[in-house]
Amino acid sequence: MNIERDFLEGKKSAITKLKKAQKENKVDRGIQPILDIINESDDYYTSSSCYGRIVILEIPNIGNKKEAKFLGKWHRTIDVDEVFSAVKKAKIGQIWFLSQSPIIHITAKTNEAANRLMKTAVACGFKNSGLKSFGRKIVVEICSTERLDVPIGNNCILFSNTKHLELLTNISNEIFNKSTKKMQKLEKELKIQVSRMKLIGFQAHVL
Repeated sequence: MNIERDFLEGKKSAITKLKKAQKENKVDRGIQPILDIINESDDYYTSSSCYGRIVILEIPNIGNKKEAKFLGKWHRTIDVDEVFSAVKKAKIGQIWFLSQSPIIHITAKTNEAANRLMKTAVACGFKNSGLKSFGRKIVVEICSTERLDVPIGNNCILFSNTKHLELLTNISNEIFNKSTKKMQKLEKELKIQVSRMKLIGFQAHVL
């Protein structure tokens, strides 16, 4: 088993998929700078990510992700009128109002690199961060605690009144804005770390 070779091959494949997704506009613009910083490092590469989003989702039943349909999806703050417009598209199934924090999956070359990344993420407010996989492939999941999952209707019938939807919208926007600040802090800290590691590598090469 060659861990170094497996890591490099995995990184090459992941970067190729990322570039393809970028060309197809499938990568959230807000998260792109962070992905670039991580992927430029010799110690990491990203495999999946989401900048955070607000969603109106229709599902036949709990856990049935395959048949779930997005009635509305935004990687930004929204207003309640957009929620009502999304709900009008509902047909059959439960209607859920979701607000999800950013999430990034990153493969690390070593345990030390994974630990360093997790500590940075937690320090920036992503307190749910941890190891997703450990062994042949070390995968770090960066995520936060803030989220909202609320059922608001079923089979085209909306159970929430305007006041309730306005409350959910305001909370979701607050979650998104808080997440954005955390992402900005993470980007800044990652830049500092990458610069520091490059400096250490340069000094070691000179010596």
